[in-house]
Amino acid sequence: MSGRDLLDRTIAAIAASAQWFLLAEDLPNRDGFLQAVTPTVKLVGITTLVALTVTQQALVVVSALALLATALAAISRVPIRTFLGRLTGPPAFAFVVVAPQAVLMGGPSLGSLPLSAAGVDYVLTFAVRVTACVGFLSVLLLTTRFADLLATFRRLQVPSIVVSLLGITYRYLLLFFAELERMVRARRSRTIAEPSLRRNWRDSGHFVGSFLVRSLERGERVQRAARARGGTGPTPVQARKPLGRADLAFGLIVALAVAVVVVA
Repeated sequence: MSGRDLLDRTIAAIAASAQWFLLAEDLPNRDGFLQAVTPTVKLVGITTLVALTVTQQALVVVSALALLATALAAISRVPIRTFLGRLTGPPAFAFVVVAPQAVLMGGPSLGSLPLSAAGVDYVLTFAVRVTACVGFLSVLLLTTRFADLLATFRRLQVPSIVVSLLGITYRYLLLFFAELERMVRARRSRTIAEPSLRRNWRDSGHFVGSFLVRSLERGERVQRAARARGGTGPTPVQARKPLGRADLAFGLIVALAVAVVVVA
């Protein structure tokens, strides 16, 4: 495989993975637990669980919260591959960032290894804490339509400019990665012979420049399309629905989690 072909395949894979990450519109329609919870109750509950998680310093507690996030995904019928696909990236990056603390922190060492017990505990706790937070946010995004999430922000009196920016950014990211994938596919279809290194660098520069120009044009089109549909104005908010059994059950789960962690 040539260097150019490897680069094109890598870019195409990144674009496809990003679109897969952003597009999960079929999961909110499934008959699951969190899908039946009102978006407002769900957002407040998940935010509470995330806030609870970031304040914990014990490995056992954050591990239990990570298991709670996994259990919520399971009873909401979120596929394990989809859940883990969103769960592995940020914790792995966080682990790499804080891994040197296992050596730098003082305290008793772990046997003959140049690692301190306090440092290893800190690294594991930090990584698991990030895992739990990402897990809670993932089940929120996977079980809630993005339009419903924007309407919930509006209902909770979030500034309209913030809601509009979130909506436009989401649309633009989808177009951004779709355009990148199309350009890579077009570039590969026009390639007949293996170019020289100099030609490869020149074509790559043209590719990046063309992609930036087309991205700006796409951004302007997104803005004009949103304005033409009234998307830059206030987002209509539906009337509040009465709380159901799923809302009460989820509220009870959140309350029990807070009570158990505080008592522990």
